[in-house]
Amino acid sequence: MKMVGIVLFMAILAVGLSPAHGEDNKADTASDLMALDAKLTDAFKAGDFEMLGKYFADDYILVDPRGGLHNKKQHLKHLTTGTAKFKVLNETDVKVKVFGDTAVVTGLLQVTGKADDKDVSAEYRWTRVYNKKGSEWLCVLEQHTHVAPKAEGK
Repeated sequence: MKMVGIVLFMAILAVGLSPAHGEDNKADTASDLMALDAKLTDAFKAGDFEMLGKYFADDYILVDPRGGLHNKKQHLKHLTTGTAKFKVLNETDVKVKVFGDTAVVTGLLQVTGKADDKDVSAEYRWTRVYNKKGSEWLCVLEQHTHVAPKAEGK
């Protein structure tokens, strides 16, 4: 009888600690982050920069396509001045990788619009790094890289 109890305890412990259980949590977290990221993109499209600011960590850094660095305050100020006007902001190929309390979200952004009266219409690969602070995920780093147009016939 004692042996049955030990075997049962070990089986319960094995199921509770199995990698599949951890993978389910990662999948849920990845799904939550994909939804959060889409929500932030919608806020950007709608010009709801207050909402964006809530999900940028205080030490948030943006690396723009030219390699310039912008902190949270600088980036939000730039957004609220209204110098950027976008007709199209379409994200595709969004992927999430979760590493404990840190996650990396990547995607492809199709942009049609202007910033500072310059045409910025193009495709951009982007990366956002999130860190979990308490129960909230906050964006700590964002980088946008211009995708060179493909040569015709290639």
